[in-house]
Amino acid sequence: MEGIREDWDRSAEIYDAFNDAPDSYSRSIEWPCIRKLLPELRGRSALDIGCGTGIFTFLLEQMGLSEIVGVDLSEGMLALARKKAQARGSRAAFLQGDAARIAERLERRFDLVFSSTASHYIADLDALFDGIARCLAPQGVCVLSAIHPVYSAQYPIAHGETFPGDDEWTVRYLDRRVRAYVQPWIEYNDGCENRLSRSYHHTFGDYANAIAGAGLRIARMEEPMPPEEWRETSPGRYEGYLETPVYMILKIEKANG
Repeated sequence: MEGIREDWDRSAEIYDAFNDAPDSYSRSIEWPCIRKLLPELRGRSALDIGCGTGIFTFLLEQMGLSEIVGVDLSEGMLALARKKAQARGSRAAFLQGDAARIAERLERRFDLVFSSTASHYIADLDALFDGIARCLAPQGVCVLSAIHPVYSAQYPIAHGETFPGDDEWTVRYLDRRVRAYVQPWIEYNDGCENRLSRSYHHTFGDYANAIAGAGLRIARMEEPMPPEEWRETSPGRYEGYLETPVYMILKIEKANG
């Protein structure tokens, strides 16, 4: 986790610029799908696990929340989120912490527990969903956007500090070894030297079993399509996304809720 934290500390600004752009996958594909799964949020409380620079924290806050808390491992990410919050006049609170141990840091419950593309940086999904269950109000909802298991299955297997070749981006769905690759916001930034990032690959079965084991249930699963206009404006992006979908977005509730 220390290596992951340091990587995100160094990546905060270029990550934010890449993912908060109007035509980013986060804005164009992920957020429209997330909105469809959200409950009524006016006057409610929310927890954003792995909030990063606050991209989704602020989008959620605009939906009428009375309180939102963002938690992230990286102080570099949180520093940028706090700076943005001050500039926006946001009331969002940002705390440093490990997402897999979130319930130990926050001994309270929320109407919404949200997370975007953080789960593949967590080795122990059982601990993650146990913490989510403990932070979720009895009638609360969790909306979790994960890197699609088909997509993370193609991440190259880590082998020291050696950068992977193009031929190493092959699907190894049942291989749970640590993955290592260059993030797109680094690869496509001419002012940033390439460096390896590391994450995990979890299958859909891993998610389903961890969710059930925490006393939760999947109420809805979405695999969002790219924008239809990309067929004409960005055919390469459109076809590439159809081949390997990036997101799996889950609406999760307490099994006895």
